[in-house]
Parts: sequence; structure tokens; C-alpha cells
Amino acid sequence: MEKENMQQIYSVEADSYDCIGCAIAKGELTPPGGTIYESRNIVLAADPEVPIPGFLIITGRRHVNSFSMLYKEEWMEIGEVISKAERAIKNLGLAQEITLVQEERSKHFHIWIFPTKDWMIEKFGRGVSSLRDISRYAMENATGSDWEEVEEAVREIRAEFYKGNYEY
Repeated sequence: MEKENMQQIYSVEADSYDCIGCAIAKGELTPPGGTIYESRNIVLAADPEVPIPGFLIITGRRHVNSFSMLYKEEWMEIGEVISKAERAIKNLGLAQEITLVQEERSKHFHIWIFPTKDWMIEKFGRGVSSLRDISRYAMENATGSDWEEVEEAVREIRAEFYKGNYEY
């Protein structure tokens, strides 16, 4: 795929849906690199709009917007998937620390698994308050090679996610 097209394809696709979460959950929108994990409850994949390797989204299959609206089976599975995804990201050296975010103002339940990278700390500092600025910066400065790095990270995370036999 040509780099000029690749850098816009995911964000353009995402903009064409009323609910990105539903589109991902139904398989109508393919995230960069495809899905990492799918079940009847959730989907784990790279963010389709922000090209940061290791930035993952857990999307619920049901159209609810709050963690408190999830069934026990769903939130228990989400906890296990977060743990495995975080370990995979760290084992691959994609981040040394992770920030988890879930906002109820979104139309569709999802959790950000946001990797902290050195360039982010240098440019924006640490913490939740910098995540929007980091995301905006990554989108505005995206190149085709950034999306290629996201897709490669997804392949590596998927392999690590299933390789790790994490017992609790």
C-alpha cells in the first residue's frame, strides 16, 4: 500500500461510522494489523485513529458506555486481557509503563491501553492530562511508516499475547 494512502486509511475509515466501537465489534472496521484478541464479549486491537505502536483498545461487543453496565463475565475477561496485553507490550519493549483510561462520555464502552514512551514524556510530560495532546500530535504528524510500525507492533503483540501462559 502506498505510504500516502496508508497514513490516512484508518482515520478516514473510522470517521465514516456513527459508532466506531460497534463497527469494530461487528467486524465492519478492521483495525490496523487486525485484531489481537476476540471473544463473544470483547475485541482487543490497535487504535484505528492514533498511530502509536502499542496503543491498544479493548472494545465491548455490547453497546454500553460504562464499566458498571458490564456483566461479571465481561469485566473478569477484560481484567485478564488487560493484564496479558500489558505484559506483552512491556515484554516487547514498546513501553515501560501503561495508562488505562475509560470514559463514560463515549458512546461505546472501550478502554485505552496507552503506552508511555520517552518522546511523550519529553514533549508532553507524564499522566492522563497529556494523553489528548499526545494523540493529537501523533495523528497530525502521522506518516505511512508510523502505520507500518503500528501494524508490526500488532503482529508482535498478538504473538506475545498468545505465547505467554499467564496464570493468576
